[in-house]
Amino acid sequence: MNWLKGYLALPGPGRKLAWRCLLLLPMASTLLGIFGLAATAGFFGRLSRKTADHRNALVPTEVARVVNGTAALLRAACLPRSVVLCILLRNRGKSAEIRLGVSRAADGEFLAHAWVELDGCPLNEPADLLDRYHSMPSPADRIRIRHA
Repeated sequence: MNWLKGYLALPGPGRKLAWRCLLLLPMASTLLGIFGLAATAGFFGRLSRKTADHRNALVPTEVARVVNGTAALLRAACLPRSVVLCILLRNRGKSAEIRLGVSRAADGEFLAHAWVELDGCPLNEPADLLDRYHSMPSPADRIRIRHA
């Protein structure tokens, strides 16, 4: 019900984006599981079209909020959520980057997490994320998201 309230509070472009996310997030999860990050990012880069559908009507933080809300509804993991957010931002001309980080829990368990950075700042996570995870070298040099 909270998602519905949030959805109804969105402006028109945000609602359109939420519907796109309902399609893109499960697709990203499936493709990541089958083909991995590089192939999935390449596929989404080729899939994206440059259209004039209010792409700049939402600022990056609003795009991240819509993606995060939809991902929470679908219980999507951090990596598909980050892939979708990165693609959506790049389609809007932003230089977003997927970041991967690692950490150890108190019990010694190895933890990994993915997020999107814009201008060096985490966009879909709180800023203190960098205190909890050690960012790995950027995959941006190896993973190119191209636009048709």
